[in-house]
Formats: sequence, structure tokens, C-alpha cells
Amino acid sequence: MKPWSRKAAFTLVEVLVAVALLATVTAAVVLALGVVMQNSEELVVREVAEGLAQDLMDEILNCRYCEAGVSPYAPLGPSPLERAAGNRSLFDDIDDYAGLVDEPPHDKWGRLLGEEGDTGQRPLPAIASGLENFRREVKVQYVSSTNFAQPLSGGSVSDYRRVEVTVYWKTPSGQIRPMASVVRVVGHVPTETW
Repeated sequence: MKPWSRKAAFTLVEVLVAVALLATVTAAVVLALGVVMQNSEELVVREVAEGLAQDLMDEILNCRYCEAGVSPYAPLGPSPLERAAGNRSLFDDIDDYAGLVDEPPHDKWGRLLGEEGDTGQRPLPAIASGLENFRREVKVQYVSSTNFAQPLSGGSVSDYRRVEVTVYWKTPSGQIRPMASVVRVVGHVPTETW
């Protein structure tokens, strides 16, 4: 019989060190995947919020600056008749949107976004049940003609209005988070009448 010789093998200590390293690396990879999954869900929510904000801004900017035949320097907000419709179908000028809160998001005629004419082809975040945790708010303010970021107060008016659409999202834990905001400044060019 041959004398005992050292064969190439791992000792118990080396195996335990290798297992510990493997466990550490596996935990780090699992943690990183969890963060990536969470971030990708937030990115989808942020993209939907940006689309909702831009959609409402487009609707607003397709309206006149002010009501026909009415001073462009009138107080901001919808008239009682426009408000009585229960939707935005009678909103015909930018100032009608001042103070609007839309939760969950609806189209101009009061239909839930994501339900109108759906044939089952929309991706999950774009159907009504995927939009129920979103809220859109609109601010319309007169701003300084020299600094569009400075709102005017105390009933002061100018030829410029700042329109801001902000979209909020209610997280599964119930926290309300702002996810997107679109701002435009709209100017009025005075005519002989106004």
C-alpha cells in the first residue's frame, strides 16, 4: 500500500468560506433585483403620470385664452353654468380649468380615462383600473410679465397666465406622491377691443 499523500481537495474551512461568499453574493444579487423591480414599477407609474399631465395640458391649451366677448382680465375659474355640467364639456377657455381636481382621471365629457372605446388592446397601466390611484390638479395664475415664475396676488392681473398640471399617485401604502408636472405660460395679445 502506498503511503498517505495529500490529494488536491478542499478543507472544511475552505468549503465554509466559499459557501459564506456565495451566500453574500446571492443576497446582494437578490437585493439588487428587488431594487430594479421596484424602480421599474415606479418608472411605469411616472411615464403614465407624464402622459396624463400632458394630455390634460393639451386639452387646456386647445381652448381660447378667455371667454369670447369677456375681458381677458376676469377672475379665474369656471362660471356657475360651466361648473353645473359636472364635467369639462363646457370649459371653453383656459381660466375655466383653474382649481380643477380630477380624481380618478376623466376625459372632457366625464368618462373615466381608460374606458372610452376600449377593445381590450390597452396595456394594464392604461386601463381604468390602472388609473384609479392617479389624481390631476390644475393651477391657473396670472404671473408677472417680467418673471413668469412669480404669481400675482391680491386680484392683480397681467397679460400672462401660468398653467400648471400636476399628477399625483397614491402608493399601495396610501402615500400621495407627485409624479409629474407640466407648466406652460400663455400670453394674451391685446386687441383694440381688449
